[in-house]
Formats: sequence, C-alpha cells, structure tokens
Amino acid sequence: MRTKTILFALLTLAPMSMSAQQSISICEQPSAGSMTLVNDMFKTSIAVADNDAEVVKTVAHCLANDMELVSGKRPDVTNTLTQAALPIIAGTVGQSAFIDQLVSEGKIDVSDICGKWEVFTIQMTKHPQALVVAGSTPRGTAYGLFELSRQMGVSPYVWWADVAPAKKAALYVNGEKTVSKEPSVKYRGIFINDEDFALFPWAAKGIDKKYNNIGPNTYARVMELLLRLRANTLWPAMHLCSEAFWANKDNLPVARKYDIMLGSSHCEQMLRDNEWEWRHAPWNGNNEDWNYVTNTKKIQQYWEERVAESADYDGMYTLGMRGVHDWGISGYPSTEDKVRGLTDIIGYQRDLLAKYFDDVTKVPQLFIPYKEVLDAYNAGLQVPEDVTLCWVDDNHGYIRQLPKPAEQARSGGNGVYYHVSYWGTPADYLWIASHSPSLMSYELSRAYDQGIRTLWVINVGDIKPAEMELEFCMDLAWDIDQWTPEKAIGYNRAWAERTFGAAYADQIAAIKKAYYHLAAGGKPEHVHMIKYSDDDMERRISSYAMLAQQVDNLKPQIPAELQDAFYQLIEYPVKGAWQMNVKTFRAAQSLQMAKLGQKELALKYADEAHRAYNTILALTDKYNNDIAGGKWKGMMNCKPRNQKQFDMPATATAENISKNKGTLTKDEVVIIPATRYIAASPAVKTLEGVGINEASITVWPLDMKAYKDTEVAQAPYADYEIPVKAGRNTIEVRCLSNFPINTDYDLRIALSTDGAMTNIQSLKTIAMKDKWHTTVAQGYNDATVTLDSKEAKTIKLRVSMMDPGVVISEIRNTVTAKE
Repeated sequence: MRTKTILFALLTLAPMSMSAQQSISICEQPSAGSMTLVNDMFKTSIAVADNDAEVVKTVAHCLANDMELVSGKRPDVTNTLTQAALPIIAGTVGQSAFIDQLVSEGKIDVSDICGKWEVFTIQMTKHPQALVVAGSTPRGTAYGLFELSRQMGVSPYVWWADVAPAKKAALYVNGEKTVSKEPSVKYRGIFINDEDFALFPWAAKGIDKKYNNIGPNTYARVMELLLRLRANTLWPAMHLCSEAFWANKDNLPVARKYDIMLGSSHCEQMLRDNEWEWRHAPWNGNNEDWNYVTNTKKIQQYWEERVAESADYDGMYTLGMRGVHDWGISGYPSTEDKVRGLTDIIGYQRDLLAKYFDDVTKVPQLFIPYKEVLDAYNAGLQVPEDVTLCWVDDNHGYIRQLPKPAEQARSGGNGVYYHVSYWGTPADYLWIASHSPSLMSYELSRAYDQGIRTLWVINVGDIKPAEMELEFCMDLAWDIDQWTPEKAIGYNRAWAERTFGAAYADQIAAIKKAYYHLAAGGKPEHVHMIKYSDDDMERRISSYAMLAQQVDNLKPQIPAELQDAFYQLIEYPVKGAWQMNVKTFRAAQSLQMAKLGQKELALKYADEAHRAYNTILALTDKYNNDIAGGKWKGMMNCKPRNQKQFDMPATATAENISKNKGTLTKDEVVIIPATRYIAASPAVKTLEGVGINEASITVWPLDMKAYKDTEVAQAPYADYEIPVKAGRNTIEVRCLSNFPINTDYDLRIALSTDGAMTNIQSLKTIAMKDKWHTTVAQGYNDATVTLDSKEAKTIKLRVSMMDPGVVISEIRNTVTAKE
C-alpha cells in the first residue's frame, strides 16, 4: 500500500494552532479560507484507510449518499489519497494509517480526544486543504462523519421519516477545528418491543420479505439510525413473532458493520431470546421447564452456547433470571427463595463469563431490578460491584426508584430502562407516542443527577411512532446540559427547525407544545378510562380542534418534499389523538343525553363519534398506503392488540332516547395553574411542558433533604389565593404522578389553609398496584382537603414540598352542584 508516500506528498501541513479556533461549519457560500466539498465544477472524495474499523467505511458511504441527496453529486469513497480531489480524510486514532501518520508528523492535533469515549474532532488543514475527521474510537469517527451530514441539513430521520434535506448546489467548509464532548451517558440506545402490530408485519412483507420476519435489512436501517442519533446500543426485537436476532445468522454481520453494542432485556439473560430460542429447536423448551431448580443443566448449556458464540462481538450480558417472557421467575415461591436462587444463578453466569473472557470485571454486564426481581434486590440480593444496575420506570415514563449514594458509587455504574411505548396495565400506549421532552428531561435528568450515567435504553416499540421522542432522549444522553428540565420546552422549536426549517419552526413548536400538553392530561389510548368532567371534555375537544386547524393552516406552506414527513411527524399524531378524544367523549355524551331525553344533542354527538372513528381509519389508511409511495405499508396500526378502546363505542340511537326530559347538573370548578403563586421559596422553579397544566413547579435542582413533619415551616413552599364558594369546597393539589427518589424517601406534600393546622399527605404509589392505575393514566396524583365555607371568599393556601421530587401542576377547587 502506498499510503505513506501519497499521504505526505499531498499534505505538507503546519501543526494546528493552539490558540482559540473557529468551529467547523458547512455552508452554501464560499468565504476566505473555505474548502470546497461540492459545486458545479467539483466534488470531493472521502478517504478511509484499509486498516480502519468497518463502521468507519460504512458511515463514509452513508455520508457520500447524504452529500448526493443534498447536492446531486456523490463523492467517491476511496482507500487512497490522490491529488484528483482534495479529500475528507476519516479515521480512528490508533487504527487508521492516514490519521496516525498525520498525528506522528504533527499535522493534526488529537490530544484533546485521545483516551476519551466516542469523541471526535473535525479539523481543516491547509496547503493544500483537507478536512480531517478523527475519532477516539471507531464510533467516535462515525459520529464525526454524521456531524458533517447534520451540518449539511440531513436529519437523522432522512430515511425513517422521509425528512428530505433541502437541495444545495454547493457546499463549503469553514472554520479550523471542532472537538466534540464526551457523551454524558456511556451506552445509549433502544429496545425494539411489542413489534407484533407494526414493525414485524411491515418488515416481513417488505424489506425483509425473504425472511418473512424482521431481518438484516431492517436491522441495517435501525443501526444506521442509531449511529445518526449518536447512539450505540440495541436490544433487538424479541416477541414470539420475531425470529431471534442471533438465530438469523445473516443479522450478525450487520452488527459488525455498524459497530452496535448488542444487549437484551430484563427477561433475556446472557443475550438469549427465550421467546424464540427456548421454544424452538434444538432446545424445544416451554414455560414449565424454564425452571433453574428442576432443569439446571439444560439452562446452563443454553446460556453457555450463546456466550461462546457472542464472545467476539460487542455485547452486554443481562444477569439473573425471570420467566420465559415478561413474567415471574419459576421455582422460587417466596422473596427469600428468590434472593437465594438469584444469588446462585448470578454466580454461575459470572463463572461462565470468566470461562470465555480474560477478566470478567471488564465484561459489560447488566442487572435489571424489575417487578419481582426488584423485590428480591430490595430484600438483600447482592449484585457484583462491576455489574451495571439498570433501574426501570413504571412503563409510563416515571422512574420507580433511583440509586442511593452507595449504589451510585458502584464501579459498574447505573442505567435506566425507560418506556415511550408500552403494552400492559392499566392500558397500552402502542399507537401514538406522546411523552413530552419536558417530562422526559425531568425524569431522565433526575436519573442522571442520581448517578444513572452508564446506560440509557429507551423502549420505542416499533420505532416509527416515537421519532421525535427518541431523538430527544438520545440528544439528552449525548449532552445532559443542553436540554435541562428548565430548558427542555425549547426542544420543540429546535427540533422543528432542523427537521422542517426555520420558516416553519415557530408554528410547529407551538403545535407540538399543545399536543404534548393535551396528552399529559390523557394519552389518546387512555382517555376512555379517565373520569373527565363535561367541561374537561369540551375543553379537550375544542383545544384539539384548534390544534388540528393550525396543522391544516400550516400544511400548504410545507415544501412538497417534506409533506410525507409532515404527515408522519405532525399531522397523523395530532389528528389521530383529536379524533380519539372526539370518538370517546361524544359517544359517552350521546348516551348521557339520551338518558336525559335530549334527542337532538344525543344524535348529534353520536354522529360526531362515528365520524371520528371513520376518520381515524382513513388517516391510518393514508399513512400505510399513500405517503412515501406506500413505503410504510403495514407500519401504522390504529388498533394495536385490538383493544376495546380502539373500537367504535356504543352510541345513542333514535330508539333509546328517554321520554323523560332532564338537565345536566355541573359542579363549579376553579382551576389555578401552579405557576400562579403569590409567593414561593427561592428554590422553586417553573418547568414548562411538565404536568397536566402548561407548566408545573418544583424544587430544582433537587433538594435531597426530607423535612420532618415538625419541620413544615422550613420546607420549600408556594402560596396561592383560592376563591371558595359557600358550601362544600374540595381543593385538590394535582401533582405529577411520579415516585419517591429512592426507598429512603417518601413523597409528601403539606397543605395549610389560612394558616390553619397543616395537613400532610403522601403521594407515594406503588407501580401496578391500587391507586397508581388511576393516577398514571390521568397524568396526576392529588393531595386533597375539603373546606366548608359559609360564604364566598378568598383563602390562602400554602403548599409545602416535604420530600424531593414533588412536582405541582395545578390547584382545583370544586364546589359540588346541588341536585
């Protein structure tokens, strides 16, 4: 290979200056000192040394495709350097002949990335010019190359949501040097889950038709998306319908090509996919023999086969055991039995890893204290120090328990498994993603603050409905300081601008803000189970109608090449959620009016409900069959699992109208946003976009002090003026439906009216039990006091936050209507 002679004949460069340098940027117009990437007379090349990692070559070709998409000209990807085209030189420090030669001769400076995790530098060289992308690791190099794509205006969702970049006749590089920060979170990625209703049928009938399943073509697209999002970890699809990732050997070269860390969920130990692999040949197991007590040898053999096969891949091994799928471990009836059994199981798994790796403490390992395993962990189960503890949310976006200081100090660190899509109690939300960036920032920033910095895995279901939500989580994992809870509301606009352009960013940001606000008070999949007042229903229908009108007003302005993306990312979720609210509420109201003999209104509401149902079907048909030329056929399912809430509910008919006329009585309700306090402690901050109102208040940064019942006067507080009426007043302080920080804390709130005795209440719930089923669906938990007043007047309410993590959204005073 002629690398050395060609390289230094081309690049006779001066060392980079150590003074302040201008960051690298890409623009359409040249300026003094700029380097041409492409114009009507020229296109650059992308040079990658033969000895570099495969992912660098893979992403170099992705960058070439992106440049062609933007400019119409595709640069050559080459393993040599010639004078024919001033190159982009990409490589990994210590692994690229090109980069290492430049470093050894002092032509580029990589001292600020060496030894760091997934960091890159982009540097402009002179005399002659070249653009050098160097990574501290191969993935770092890949992120640096995709940074060039970002600067050219290519969205990470260029393929997955058809976000077409603006065409540019020329591209020029300006500046001297850019150095990325280290990612805030070490391992960042996704879990493909509940894929039965969208991703699986779409892949099996489309790009992986050959396999009649999710296969290598789908995984290649997924892994490219992960790199574009600066992610590095994948837990592959694992439902019974999906062939296990490791079972299809055509998938394995894809993982190498994209350099993605492979992991597995809480019920898939040692990189095994039990739903598929345990049930199929050669194991041919079932639920009953998945029992370590009675079938020890076979299960050990099963695990060892995968460890032996995967030892040469980048993998993270989940330790412990649960059921074949997402149910409790067999053979250990009591919590004490589970502690004993899991201790034995983890001991064997560690010995197994030691058999195939030189140092078991250096092998990425994961322990996920989830459901009954969390009970065992809290009862004293000891997990080796170097194993990452992966904490979990309640499946609805609220993290159940965060690590204590001793757990934060573990060498293996801490992770979180976090849902933006879910199949389960109290109701699924597999259709439309609706966690707001503000809520996710609050929960994940709290997690980071409490030491969860090693792994973030986001359950994205089928990927498609959760594009913006996933992009936010990966952006936050990359830089925890960029979108703190106080600033996260601004993500709506930042995302809108880079996805659709500055001309539409303000309007799209306003739409997204309102969309997330409405979903916080009831996801479209959950509105059927929430007890709304008639006024609440009317407000929601009216708000959604105005939101849909904003979408319709904006849509004609969106460029033709972005119409498909606009439909997927903006129009479908807004209108789908709107029509679900209309269908659900109007159907219920039609029956209510029928009982009251209000025929005209009852039939009007019934008609609106039916039209809403049919509109959802039409919107979904368009998604699957019209947009992007039918590319997403089978991807959007508006009736996942065929749950009842997606059907057409019963409505009034002319035959069931009561002949007895009646009138609807309504309670009097006053709503006071939590931000409308008259006084508050200095530590109290406003978090816009969190909670059921447009903003909430909390103590941020976290005050880790828990105040005793006798210390109410010292606790942070907010004071409100509350108008009351003569009669029984029910004052609710509606708070976020979250959890105590960890098992050392409660989640208490203290209420005092007009300086009277303080009423201290706990907002603590247990996931999947009792009151939680209501609070998590409706988006709030409440502390409530009643007040009997002889007259209409204004009282003062003091709300004191006795534990860290209390988030207040609004105060409601309800005066019960007289029958």
